[in-house]
Amino acid sequence: MLKTKLFLSKNFTPIILVGLIFTSCFSENKRPEKNTLQFGAKEPPIINISPEFAGFKSIFADVAEKVIPTVVSITSTHIDTVFIRSNPFDFFGFGFPFGEPPRPQQQQRPQARERRQSGAGSGVIVSSDGYILTNSHVVSGASEIRIKLHDDREFPAEIIGFDTLSDVAVVRITQEVKDLPVAYLGDSDKLRPGDWVMAVGNPFGLSSTVTTGIVSALGRHTDSHQYQNFIQTDAAINPGNSGGALVNINGELIGINTMIFTRSGGHMGIGFAIPISMARNIMEQLIYSGEVRRGWLGVSIANLDQNMMEALGLKERGVLINEVFENEPAQRAGMKSGDVVISINGRRTPTPNDLRNIVATLIAGERYSVEVIRDGKKRTLTVIPSVRGESKEVAATDEKPEENSQLGMTLRNTERGVVSVERVQPGTTAERSGIRAGDVILAIKTASDRPFIEIKSTRDFDKEMRQLKGESIVLRLERNGQRFFVSLRLDR
Repeated sequence: MLKTKLFLSKNFTPIILVGLIFTSCFSENKRPEKNTLQFGAKEPPIINISPEFAGFKSIFADVAEKVIPTVVSITSTHIDTVFIRSNPFDFFGFGFPFGEPPRPQQQQRPQARERRQSGAGSGVIVSSDGYILTNSHVVSGASEIRIKLHDDREFPAEIIGFDTLSDVAVVRITQEVKDLPVAYLGDSDKLRPGDWVMAVGNPFGLSSTVTTGIVSALGRHTDSHQYQNFIQTDAAINPGNSGGALVNINGELIGINTMIFTRSGGHMGIGFAIPISMARNIMEQLIYSGEVRRGWLGVSIANLDQNMMEALGLKERGVLINEVFENEPAQRAGMKSGDVVISINGRRTPTPNDLRNIVATLIAGERYSVEVIRDGKKRTLTVIPSVRGESKEVAATDEKPEENSQLGMTLRNTERGVVSVERVQPGTTAERSGIRAGDVILAIKTASDRPFIEIKSTRDFDKEMRQLKGESIVLRLERNGQRFFVSLRLDR
């Protein structure tokens, strides 16, 4: 074994030496002298840019240069008090695991400790006095708020007010400040899907981040009962962008970034912003009065599906009035259950969300025109809204029920003079329409040009069914104290 190693060593040594000499000679002879090489092409590539696009090349940089200074970083700190014992076993009554437990006079009382939890978001400067517009979820409940400007100056701030129903909040810098850059508030009502937009904020703590995209859609809302009318955009919005600016191609603030749709926790091309028209209205109320006062009509509303529209003979979309509360503005205006609201003061109301947002902007005591469709005819009512308070609950009706095989459900009269559903047969029209056992039938509409007829007995119900001319009917039901409408298409 030793001879083999020596043999290999003697044969490989000359080869290694020759390689080193060859490499050294090659490097010395072939290395170019300094500044003898030209890197890159002599001329830039020739790109035929149209005159219209030439000015567009730097527009995003120009917009960012103006907007970035108006967007701030917000750090909100929540301070809690926790109590800590020196012996964790003593907390559970176990005493010390080894040796004798301390005597009562030796046991220490729990010590109060301060626990601080911080979160980061964004905000937009809207006043030279130091007022900043942001999201409610960024600052609500915070014990301390710090504002960091684009030029790295930091200031303490206080909460002026917040509104959780719209996710809008206003904070103000508490120290005297000068030369604050202020955002220009644009007109979000003029936005169209496809318009260029830019999002500016501090995602993941990365300050002054700019992303661009377009308006993907308008009037978006979730399934919650908040006041929502979101601008949807594909401009990248991530955690930390909340409260930041969404601006148009002119650098005008048209939205406050508020939330994203994501399955991964990051950007997936769907972000939402509160239109500045809504945010500004709430902001001014919070600053001037410290509270948000919304209009109130006193109705419960529902969406209209295609089947319901056909049953009511509607050719344009509107919002169905489920219930008109007693002694409320809608009742005083002559509004009735079953009316379909298509506009308020000329503003269209195709969906419940549109109606809810429009009513919220109405001023209590002012007069507004409400256009409704009732029994196939348009009517114009005048309503004077009040201030929104807590929603009134509709009292539930006692259940007691008879029978109707045409729709696939068994009915019974009740002691209070109404009809309730005792049983729904599987696979029938009633089941497909969502009717359940225990539902109370309050009224029926058998033709688009006929009014709703109140049902007080199964005899009333059968009488109306015999007068049916079309293929659809609409029932007004009550379930668990809530009243709503259901359309049924009869099998022929």
